[in-house]
Amino acid sequence: MSELAAPAETSARAQWWVQVRGHAYGPYTLDQMTRFVEEGRVRPATRISDQPSKGWIEARRVDALMAPLRAASGHEDAQAIDVANVFVHAEIITGAWGAFMAALESMGPICELTPGLWLLRTRLSVGVVRNTLSQTLEKGDRFVVVDATRDRLAWFNLGPGIDVAIGHVWNAPLKAEKR
Repeated sequence: MSELAAPAETSARAQWWVQVRGHAYGPYTLDQMTRFVEEGRVRPATRISDQPSKGWIEARRVDALMAPLRAASGHEDAQAIDVANVFVHAEIITGAWGAFMAALESMGPICELTPGLWLLRTRLSVGVVRNTLSQTLEKGDRFVVVDATRDRLAWFNLGPGIDVAIGHVWNAPLKAEKR
């Protein structure tokens, strides 16, 4: 696809499409797209367009879209309390290992604790970490992200039965201990 020189319109009424693995999704409003950026579903390198028939550009080239990320990164001292220690466990059975590791390393310092288990220090939310990493994987790959600092959990591709089981355990009341 060709590169666009610049998006034609960044007003609230503009319609946007997102390209993921060669497929176009949309249209979305600018507000929706901004929310996708904040959630990590659209990253600076994600291909987007306001006119898909005329080509695609990286999201980082649309100032209105990247403004929330730029504003957040400009206030590092105020966000110091937002730093989190996140555990990531992945089972990657496809050829997505390189892309997964590149995405993981881009989010902050990491330490491999055991094969397939990392500790990540980041300012990103567990949802952003999950969404960013899931964009690198293929069918059959799966992972879990646990935010040890903020008491949050997110996962990818574990299946509906596991989704229900996690919900029951994560929020379950504990029985009183017998002494």
